Amino acid sequence: MRQKKDIKEDLVFDQFKVQIENKGMTIESIDTAELILIKKGDLTLEVSLDNVRKNYARDKDKTHISDLVGILADYSIEIPEDWNLAKNDIYISLHPNDFDCKEFINFKITNEIDKVYIHTGNDKFSLISKNDLSKWNITELDLENQAKKNADKLLSESVIEFDILENRKLGMLESKYPNLKSALLLAPSMAEKVKTDFSFPFFAVIPVRDFCYIFSENDFQFFASKIGKVVVDEYKKSGYQVTTEILKFTEKGIEAVGKYPVE
Repeated sequence: MRQKKDIKEDLVFDQFKVQIENKGMTIESIDTAELILIKKGDLTLEVSLDNVRKNYARDKDKTHISDLVGILADYSIEIPEDWNLAKNDIYISLHPNDFDCKEFINFKITNEIDKVYIHTGNDKFSLISKNDLSKWNITELDLENQAKKNADKLLSESVIEFDILENRKLGMLESKYPNLKSALLLAPSMAEKVKTDFSFPFFAVIPVRDFCYIFSENDFQFFASKIGKVVVDEYKKSGYQVTTEILKFTEKGIEAVGKYPVE
């Protein structure tokens, strides 16, 4: 463990440590690369606070710390050990990358968000780790294919409602599982779903888990100039933030083409 003199002015670490312990977890050690080993029951999770520190320094918002603690607290060994019992609750999701959690499978999408895999059982969102793949005896490709299959099924049961503003359509994804809207955005069949009323490529904003707007490429300038306040307001008031970026979805993937400032 590093010496107290190294962390006495590290507010992020101090707050993180208090909140971790309040959730019944403990910090086992901190290595020379500043990776923190968190003990949770039979699990050991490897975490870096680098991005949390960066974002806290930017906006002095302690929710960056509490969000990370919440994710670690939600991660559970209650995820079924049998792949056949777990697979129907596996989804792809978009998640803020304001921390580095080495145990979980993640891929960078933009400067602010990663693609992750989640299990939605027990009314929790548990991120999928490499240990889970070993337990299930599957590959990352197996995981991805199952997540896509589940997302397509969920999308087929969901609708895109829309408002008309000056003869332009602003879409809203509606699902029986509101917190899985990023899974709908990432569903392979989404391209076909949006073609009828919108376009492909299309644009989307998803400031929080359960809030998402989509709009056509031709209407980019119109809506990008009008929805910023709503996006930022939703982002600020939620404990499940994603990003204030404007995302473009194309055959090549996802890219951020702009961002609404939070301050």
